[in-house]
Amino acid sequence: MAPRIAALFLSASYAIALFAGDELTVKLESKELLQARLEAGRVPEKQRQSAIERLFKDAGCTASEQAVNKKTANVVCTLPGDTAATIIVGAHYDYAEEGHGIVDDWSGAALLPSLYSALKIAPRRHAFQFVAFAAEEQGLVGSQHFVKVMSSDEKQNMRGFVNLECLGVTSPKVWASRATAALLDRLRETAIAIRVPIQSVNVDRAGDDDSHPFLNKNMPVITIHSMTSETWPILHSKRDDLEAIHMDDYEATYRLIGFYLAYLDLKLP
Repeated sequence: MAPRIAALFLSASYAIALFAGDELTVKLESKELLQARLEAGRVPEKQRQSAIERLFKDAGCTASEQAVNKKTANVVCTLPGDTAATIIVGAHYDYAEEGHGIVDDWSGAALLPSLYSALKIAPRRHAFQFVAFAAEEQGLVGSQHFVKVMSSDEKQNMRGFVNLECLGVTSPKVWASRATAALLDRLRETAIAIRVPIQSVNVDRAGDDDSHPFLNKNMPVITIHSMTSETWPILHSKRDDLEAIHMDDYEATYRLIGFYLAYLDLKLP
């Protein structure tokens, strides 16, 4: 049975929700700020890393660079928790040659600072790492490097990797066939509770994403996206621009993920 919810929006940005008697508090950014952060990605690819660093700084997080090679780096923003247990939330900031890569995957990367803001309002049991990965389009280079340099303690303390890929084209979707059962169950419970519908759309034959290096090391993963067979041709094309994003769907996805992360913090060990 899905958890019951009673939600009270205290202002335009603060929300408290009761999931089966457990209180969750998040700080939701405005649609206007979400759109401004999307627009910040309309820069040449070489400027994307500095763009995501600025967005993290604007959100109050001084992110660190994890060098991947001589040209590029992963950008990591950490929200400390009360324990060493960690939840990683990731998206890639690079893009293919054709188009502006707003859908694939600035839509995910630009949401990371807003999710940091959503969670920092209240103490968390888990630490959260928000990671903007480099060079995904070159073969998951940034995420592979991230997993490769994780220490044994970091791997042991890692409770889940939530990958954000190509958001806002339609209502939220989940790659269910790849998702770890516990993470998928909690996502579905959150979606039902806050009345943001989510569909299972598997993309096993369509491509790969940054969850793969974590999955290869038997770490729990889930990918949230918005693509369907009808919208797939947008990617790696001139259509991949701001106009492909539906802001109502993007905002709903943000709200879902914000509450989902707070719920994971409550429910994961």
